[in-house]
Amino acid sequence: MSGATGWTSIAERGSLLGMRVTVWFYRRLGKRWSAYFILPIVAYFFLTDRRGRRASRRYLDRLYARPEGRAALGHPPRLGDSFLHYREFALMILDRLSFALGDTAGVEITLDGREHFERLMAARRGAILLGAHLGSFDALRLLAERSGIAVNVLMVTRHAPRINAILRRLNPAADLRVIHSDPASIQWVFQLRAAVARGEFLAILGDRVGPEEPRRALRVPFLGAAAPFPPGPFVLASALGCPVLFIVGLRVSATTYAVFAELLAERVVLSDGDRTATLQALLAAYSRRLEAYCFQGPYQWFNFYDFWAEDAEAGR
Repeated sequence: MSGATGWTSIAERGSLLGMRVTVWFYRRLGKRWSAYFILPIVAYFFLTDRRGRRASRRYLDRLYARPEGRAALGHPPRLGDSFLHYREFALMILDRLSFALGDTAGVEITLDGREHFERLMAARRGAILLGAHLGSFDALRLLAERSGIAVNVLMVTRHAPRINAILRRLNPAADLRVIHSDPASIQWVFQLRAAVARGEFLAILGDRVGPEEPRRALRVPFLGAAAPFPPGPFVLASALGCPVLFIVGLRVSATTYAVFAELLAERVVLSDGDRTATLQALLAAYSRRLEAYCFQGPYQWFNFYDFWAEDAEAGR
């Protein structure tokens, strides 16, 4: 299973009926009891997803090999730690459901790095918010709504059509600031350019190589070994002439999220002579910040596939 195809197929393992039952259960008994209800679902996927368990263990082993990871985990990874990894993913989906239903009155979201938004908004400058499948991107959207920050989410919805379809039905307004990328059209590119021109922000996830990108991916160090990352977000920032902020929202508790924003690049300039070297340096900087926040939320990085492409390289 390659990185290009592995995570897209994993995204479709969920049952549409199961998600509908979860929504029904949540609406009648609330979030607290739903957190218990999803445990059998987590157990089912954990027991039937051999590749995912293997990927989780590899990630946790790499994390533990670093001093910061040993401090975060507290002990060498065991099978139970991978189950906690799966459970954390399910809890994040449950939070996403609560956000879509508007059940956010008791949710507190803090922002570290507010000064970056204030500076750019004062100058009416747009920027790319480069995140990852770490923590919750939906916490950023909720923060944006509360703080008056105009954030447009660039989304490849075909990778998880079931969950996105359900969330759109629950809250159609949530789709207002989503820009859907479509390889068959360039209309979305004009939408991105217009958003930046208005001084708005573009939120993109940058830690997965899409099916159309494997040949363009560049390998940089991540948790002790080279891993492929897509250079597309930085190429886009160069084309749009805008800054890039690293962004992540970590789940602190059932009612608290901490969002962190850091400046990765004030401006991305790509010249023909050193284009690849520049992109690799930028991706390495992104990877280092991703590592740092994985140490803060060790069970909140949700890439349950052969991320380092070890199986592909070994011919397994």
